[in-house]
Amino acid sequence: MMLRTVLVSALISLMMSGVTHAAGVRIPVTSTLTGVTVFQDRAQITRTVVVTLKPGSQVVAIEGLPVLLQEDSVRVEAKGSARVTIGGIEVKRSFLAQSSDKRVAEIDSEIRQLERKLGGLDARKAGLAAQKGFVDSIKVAWGERVSHQLAVGKPTAAELHDAMGFVGSNTTRVEELQREIDQEKQGIKDQIDALRRKKQEAAGHHRKESKTVEVALETSKEGSLTLELSGLVKQATWEPSYDVRLAKDGTTAELTYRALVRQQTGEDWSNVALSLSTARPVSGGAPPALHPWRIGFYRPQPMVMAAPVPRAEARLYKQAAKAMLDENAERLAMPEESAPAAFQTAQAVAEGAAITFRIAKPVSIPSDNTHHSAVIALEKMPVSTEYVTVPKLAPTAFLTAELVNKAGWPLLPGAVKIFSGTTFVGSAALKRVASGETFVLPFGSDDQVTVKRDELKQHKEAGIFGRNRMAYRITTTVSNFRAETQTVSVKDQLPLAGDNEIKVSLEEPNLTPTEKLDDGSLVWKLKLAPGEKKELRYEIVVEYPKDREVTGL
Repeated sequence: MMLRTVLVSALISLMMSGVTHAAGVRIPVTSTLTGVTVFQDRAQITRTVVVTLKPGSQVVAIEGLPVLLQEDSVRVEAKGSARVTIGGIEVKRSFLAQSSDKRVAEIDSEIRQLERKLGGLDARKAGLAAQKGFVDSIKVAWGERVSHQLAVGKPTAAELHDAMGFVGSNTTRVEELQREIDQEKQGIKDQIDALRRKKQEAAGHHRKESKTVEVALETSKEGSLTLELSGLVKQATWEPSYDVRLAKDGTTAELTYRALVRQQTGEDWSNVALSLSTARPVSGGAPPALHPWRIGFYRPQPMVMAAPVPRAEARLYKQAAKAMLDENAERLAMPEESAPAAFQTAQAVAEGAAITFRIAKPVSIPSDNTHHSAVIALEKMPVSTEYVTVPKLAPTAFLTAELVNKAGWPLLPGAVKIFSGTTFVGSAALKRVASGETFVLPFGSDDQVTVKRDELKQHKEAGIFGRNRMAYRITTTVSNFRAETQTVSVKDQLPLAGDNEIKVSLEEPNLTPTEKLDDGSLVWKLKLAPGEKKELRYEIVVEYPKDREVTGL
């Protein structure tokens, strides 16, 4: 048996699109979707067809392909016992007939059921209206009776109270029931309107557009042939999502790397081999080109006033922005999960500068544009932890962890859910992290490491020849109530002088700062044994001419 493999690009097929297929026997076939590789802005779909060929000319027409198939990306590979030569491939638009009569009948049945419910609600409302009329008549008749009997000392106070209670409670009950019926009717009317729109859509669309790929073959030896067709489609994407769980001893963390896949390509991906690629086909593999950098004298342009945004449009912009924020908040602020069982992870394969993750088992992803999760990897990463506190802003110690990406591939930007053990701590955003690179994640505040700050502010005015002096006397106390030794970074800052006549200094620190940065930041790294307390004392002094005023103090 001779196997032959032929790879034909769509470019060649377009050049040969004028090849006449009329002389060949047309063989219409449907394909089986066997594999999908999802990029960050599109997907490559692979499907196969098996045909039996006899000597002569044939045109294999692979029908029912999604309309979003990019024609210039179509590739065909053929192998099998048949000896063939591919004369060309051609991509055509076609229409599939759709029978909408059954769906229209189903919708009509649903509408009739809802209309019967409306009729029942109208009957209930009519009964309540009759009850309300009866209560109103009692109220009128009772009012006339009371007017006549008050002159002779009747009715009694108790009788009046009972009468008012009867009328009031029954009137309120009837009105409440009427409101409930009106709300229920409105809901049913909305459902009927939606069904009627669906009916119009079903009745008006009798044809569904699709694409067909025709492959012209010249067969010299009969046998079976497997055609593998691949091509790109848009409206498919994936994005990473991470869970990071810090171990109890704080020395390691487990990172669960997930992919959130969604697609709206027009066809469901059912039980397919799924791969996820970090490549970006749209950007290509070449570096960007420089364009001329032109400079010239500034010439002011006449000012053109922008047209005001209509209120209706402004409201729509705000609604769209809020919807986007709500979607991101829902995606980022996910609830805590219980301790997970073992996951089956993907196989990571390096393909040039990109990484492809091959999901272990076939998956199904419908064309509904909603996220579907797949686990890519589980990685244990070494961790070094320390506490960070900025007492000037918040007298609280926050646990931070520095992790090392020991995976053989980069971590892409995405949302991170952070756990300390099984306790959900919060969410964060992860930037791109190369393999071997370190990154820092926050793990929330810890009440077992306490911070207290006292500040005494003193202003001293200069004498005849002296300078004004502002001093901040600061005392920060840090206590470790944990059972292990902890490192705490205490951060403060010196003011930055905007003038050479202003002098800023750090005086009388009982401990020298570990770091002193150009932006005025001061960092003290304190190592505290279990139960240990350390006190940090220093003074920030600002001196300036006596006849000048300094802002910001």
